[in-house]
Amino acid sequence: MNMTCKIAMDLAELYQADLVSAESAEAIRSHLKTCPACRQYYRTFDAVRRQQPKIDLQPDGVEEMQAKLYADLSRKLRRRRFFEIVGTSAAIGAGSIMLVIGLMMMNHSALLRKEI
Repeated sequence: MNMTCKIAMDLAELYQADLVSAESAEAIRSHLKTCPACRQYYRTFDAVRRQQPKIDLQPDGVEEMQAKLYADLSRKLRRRRFFEIVGTSAAIGAGSIMLVIGLMMMNHSALLRKEI
């Protein structure tokens, strides 16, 4: 693979983090053997990278925040289920009452017809 200085410099961060394929790593190593400018660039890049503090991607309190969000979501889902059950029960109850009233009215009108 013919590696240019521009490509070698673009891949510096990925190479230093060991995130390039074996073929790319070999091409970079081969280029660094023959190119003093890129070799110096990689040395400088590595020195700067080592001086930078490591960033903690899991700051304190993330687990607490996740637990709180999960609890809030769980509470909201339970509330939603409760109101769905109450709403369904109310609809069934109202329908049953209407059915009973309808049957009573039909029975009452039938009794009135028999009396006449």
